[in-house]
Amino acid sequence: MSLPPFAPNGPMRQTRILMVLPLLALLGARPALRAPQYTQIYTLSPKEGVFAYARISPDGRTLVYASEQADPRRPTGMATSETVVDLATRQVLYTEQGIDAYWSIDGTRIIYSGTAGVSIRHMDTKVVAGSVAPGGLGDYYSWALRDGRDLILTISSNYYYLDGDKAVLPYSKVNSCPGIGTGDRPLISKDGKRITTFVRGNVVVRGLDNCDDIIDTGIKGAKADFSWDGRYIAFHTVKADSAGYEIKIVDLQQRTVRTLPGLKGSALFPSWTKDGRLCFRYDGTDYRGFMMASNVLDAPAVPLPTVSEALPAHREWSEIFPETHAAGAHLEVVLIWAPWSAHSQIAFTELARARDYFAKQGGGIAVATAADPGSEEQEIVRQMKLFGTSLVRIPLSPRGLALTEARNQMPTTLLFRDGVLIDRRLGAQTFEQLRDWVGPVLASLP
Repeated sequence: MSLPPFAPNGPMRQTRILMVLPLLALLGARPALRAPQYTQIYTLSPKEGVFAYARISPDGRTLVYASEQADPRRPTGMATSETVVDLATRQVLYTEQGIDAYWSIDGTRIIYSGTAGVSIRHMDTKVVAGSVAPGGLGDYYSWALRDGRDLILTISSNYYYLDGDKAVLPYSKVNSCPGIGTGDRPLISKDGKRITTFVRGNVVVRGLDNCDDIIDTGIKGAKADFSWDGRYIAFHTVKADSAGYEIKIVDLQQRTVRTLPGLKGSALFPSWTKDGRLCFRYDGTDYRGFMMASNVLDAPAVPLPTVSEALPAHREWSEIFPETHAAGAHLEVVLIWAPWSAHSQIAFTELARARDYFAKQGGGIAVATAADPGSEEQEIVRQMKLFGTSLVRIPLSPRGLALTEARNQMPTTLLFRDGVLIDRRLGAQTFEQLRDWVGPVLASLP
């Protein structure tokens, strides 16, 4: 039966509506499909970098990050200032020389490396307590509350409880577990019972003080932050096409992984709010600053890789840098860096100092740099010109990058002996660190 023409103001308008409504009632109203939503929350100035990760407060209202800007008065040529921003007003609440801030569980304090060493700042009174713990225990802090006591974990896998604003000593160290060792550069869960760490390039979850329930995600990623309920971890990793970085969310119960979709640029260093949102740094041609993602668990989940991407114990120069013949020196040091990493200029400056130092010791060592293949060539060239470096650059392919821990941390420094990779260091290394690391190996050469 054919229907008469539709008349907007005629009797058929009501008739057709009455016919449709029962059908919708029978079928049930379908909820609208949701997806992660992104909000730009704070824009970086054009010449401003960010030293390492930034951290969002538990309530998502305040951001702390280390602002990095050129300063020719400093030995490294850069100045880092711990900066706290009220996101509602976009106003800077305070700024002070320092790096590596992390929020207390209740959001009332932050711990960071400042002019007074390991420091804790009270957000309400603005009082800063210095010399919280010996600096040699490590930085890149993360903060937990375990059995009612504040607990601090450092990048060096050392941890200590707090009595007020002071470390309770002696400190403890993450124990070694069969098959995985201690791991590198950990972050702690909010309840202080588990950590994320790097093992042969993979993000691994394990106990802080035991070897129970070890989960190898099978993914090469960066430092992984725990959600407040401890069920999820979030971190960035190289995109499949190597064109930048994206954020992965691993469900530790279901053993699945989600990828935040629709981000053209690089998304870096996510941290969780208490209500389940993710704050992260974004570097792209469309925007450069910090973003907040909501509905992150609406991204589709897929099973974790069944085959681990763990790096082989034996790796050679010819596998990582097949396009470049080794320089012929017994030792070769290669800095893998990225123009989006604010650590890069420091790494270049300090490596050049180390190169000159070793040259005066009689040589036997070659030094080079290799840029992240996922970064734009024009940005790489611009940065190297800005650095004013005389360090040699060699090519690095996505496949070569995948054979290094640079997917965990930019920059990463590799040490080769007679064409075989014998060691690596994650993060920017100072001249003293390079000297003390490479020097003994150089002295042991025949």
